Amino acid sequence: MPLRRRFTLLALALTLVALLAGGCRTEVKEGSSFPKRARPEAGDPRSYRLGFSDTPWALTELGTRQTYDLAANYGEVILVQRAPVWADFVPGATPSEATRQELTTIRDATKSRDLQVAIVLDLFDPIARDKLQKLPPAYAGKDLSNADLRKAFVQEAVFVAKNLRPAYLVLGNEVNATFERSPGTYLTFVSAYKEAYDAVKAASPETRVFPSFQYEELLGVIPDLPPHPPRWQLLKDFEGKMDLLGITTFASFAFNVARKVPPNYYTAIKDQTKLPIAFISVGYASGPGRDNLNSSTPAEQRRFLQRLFEDADVMGSPLVIWFAERDLSFATAPPYDLLASLGLRDIGDRTKEAWPLWEAASNRRYDPAAAEVIRAKKATEQPPAGATVTGTPGASGTPGGSPTGTATGTPSR
Repeated sequence: MPLRRRFTLLALALTLVALLAGGCRTEVKEGSSFPKRARPEAGDPRSYRLGFSDTPWALTELGTRQTYDLAANYGEVILVQRAPVWADFVPGATPSEATRQELTTIRDATKSRDLQVAIVLDLFDPIARDKLQKLPPAYAGKDLSNADLRKAFVQEAVFVAKNLRPAYLVLGNEVNATFERSPGTYLTFVSAYKEAYDAVKAASPETRVFPSFQYEELLGVIPDLPPHPPRWQLLKDFEGKMDLLGITTFASFAFNVARKVPPNYYTAIKDQTKLPIAFISVGYASGPGRDNLNSSTPAEQRRFLQRLFEDADVMGSPLVIWFAERDLSFATAPPYDLLASLGLRDIGDRTKEAWPLWEAASNRRYDPAAAEVIRAKKATEQPPAGATVTGTPGASGTPGGSPTGTATGTPSR
């Protein structure tokens, strides 16, 4: 199966899971009987909040509640991905009771567990990232150049910000995928995003607002696709209107094993931006996928997670969210099967090799200021001979290209 098709199916699976999880969200209780674990404190402080998406291992009230509980016991934040409810915010409409209840449920479930919220407002269709998803019939085929839809986008973003006061609000998911398919649609989004950013910051100044980028596609390292230079120039489109650089990354779909992921795969980002790097959604398979998608094992997943934490420490990242804390019981048929082994625990809730790394990280105190002192000290230390790796990660899994990853020959927008 061509990798573009695989990545499309992966995006579809992730979005469908998010929608299915949303159907269970109304069942989440406030957690008055929340079984909180006594979290010991061990190790150096960390700069990043840890979290999981709210995708439950089973599409039941129990599965959803267990996901929230585990996120609270082994982290500080939960990620909620949702499509816009355009019909509630176009001119003449008002937010429905269902929309209000959804946000109330999220607010109560997270507050009672002392969890921060990261909301992803995913505007674009996962199958066709150049099209807005879930549009009302009267607006079919239109984009954000339509005044009604642009206003609806801004108003919904503000509505979410005012009612949830989220720590993080992602306005537009994997927006570089939209650029790859329709630069014009992407530029229209950028304009609307800037308006929404200003409106959200006025309504909830403490909320950190940003879009997300799909990292493998940003670098151009997806096998079986024509390679392209990294699209670092896209970051400039959001200059001054992006509080963090947020990425989604599923490296096992681009590199068969963790050992092929280049040493500077994530740390190279620091050469391109001064913004903190937030890992909005991360996953790495613990088993092989269909159609020879990868050759991963539990040990490879552990190696990847260890690298991820090491890089997050080096970069002073503010956020690390793993896609699924537990394998999904319903991920048996396509396209869900692409996600079958991304959990850090299996369907029977038995821990995989990577889980002790996550638990150890959760036991480190979240203290960005103290972590920055340690990071700055380590940064001044002389690295071991031969440890420095230059070059931009290439599609083959080996560093190549220019040391800074500067894009050349990129298409005009």
